[in-house]
Amino acid sequence: MGAARAGGEVMKTIVLIEDGRPFWPRIRDMLAKVNAVVEEVRSGAVTTAGAATKPDLMVIGDTDFHARGPGCWEGALLVLEKGRAPDLVTPIGSGSQRFTASSSIGERAFLTLTSRLLGVSERRLFRAIIGVRRAGQDHVHMGASREFSLTGLSFSLGADLPEGERVLFSFYVPGASGRVSLEGEIVRSFVDSDDGSSCFGARFVGLSAEEQQVLKRFVWEQE
Repeated sequence: MGAARAGGEVMKTIVLIEDGRPFWPRIRDMLAKVNAVVEEVRSGAVTTAGAATKPDLMVIGDTDFHARGPGCWEGALLVLEKGRAPDLVTPIGSGSQRFTASSSIGERAFLTLTSRLLGVSERRLFRAIIGVRRAGQDHVHMGASREFSLTGLSFSLGADLPEGERVLFSFYVPGASGRVSLEGEIVRSFVDSDDGSSCFGARFVGLSAEEQQVLKRFVWEQE
C-alpha cells in the first residue's frame, strides 16, 4: 500500500527495520534517493509495524530476519547481511521479489535493486547545471542535478523548497533538440552525506508524450 501525495500520485512505501548496527546510516542515506516514502522502525516493533503499514518493500538486517524466520513478511523483501561480498545478491527461495544482499552493497547496485523490487523507474546519474524557477517568480535559481528517473529527479540547490511546492526545471539532456523545461513538485529533502549540501527530490508533473520519450531515451541509454 502506497502513501498518497499532493496531486493524486501514490508513492511506494519502504519499511526499514534497523537493529543498531553501524551500516544503517549509510543505507538510510541511499534510501533517501529512492522515489518512495521510507518509514523507519526499530527492531522489536517489526511485526506490528509491517502488518499495519503493508509496505511495498521491507528492508531488514539478517539478524532480525533469521530470528523471525522466512515467513515474517510475504511481500518484496531485501535482507542485508554483514560480511557478505559487496557484489553478491542472491534470491530467497524461488520468488523474484525477495533477495539477500551485502550491507556494503554499492550505491548504484542498491538503487537498481530497490527500484526493481518497488517497480519504480530506473535512474541515471547525471550531474549538470539546472534552472529552478518557483511559481510566481521570474528569478531562476541555479542548482545541480544528481539523478534522473522517468518520474522525477534529485538535485542540490541553495534555497529552501518545502514539500508540495511546484517549480519549473530547465536543463539540457543528450539527445534533446533544445533545452528541456518540465514542471515538478518537491516531494522530499535530504542532506548530502559527503558535502553537507541541501538536496531535494521532485516528481515530474503533466509530462507530454514527447517529453516522456525524451526522458526514456536519456535514462535508459545510460551513456
